[in-house]
Amino acid sequence: MSRRKALGADPLSWIKPTVQVDDKNPLKENELDTRTASAERVQASKNSRVPKFQTYEIKLTLRLGEDQLEFLSRLEREIMKKRSPANRKERITKNSILRAMINAARNFDIDTSEIGDEMELINRFRQCFNSKRG
Repeated sequence: MSRRKALGADPLSWIKPTVQVDDKNPLKENELDTRTASAERVQASKNSRVPKFQTYEIKLTLRLGEDQLEFLSRLEREIMKKRSPANRKERITKNSILRAMINAARNFDIDTSEIGDEMELINRFRQCFNSKRG
């Protein structure tokens, strides 16, 4: 007598794909370069009219302080208010801002040795930012 699996044959069948795959441009399974993959996701969203948020694979929960959320909300509002109709290509959200910050931080050469707490990490990012500006 065979045992039935509690999750069924395909437990992840309810998850919808976030990137549309067409016959002309099938996804490459061995594509590991995240910068290339990110650029291709953005291009795919432009070409296929898929909302940009659906081109990302990972949903991340982030705990923020009230002051941090206020900063993101204020920055989001300012960006949306201060652009001309010609620059209203896509909606800028808090997620857009955080992704942009992460992508900008990729170019930093951060000294990762002996970081004991978040404040030290902030100081290292500031050092990198200041060295890029000067």
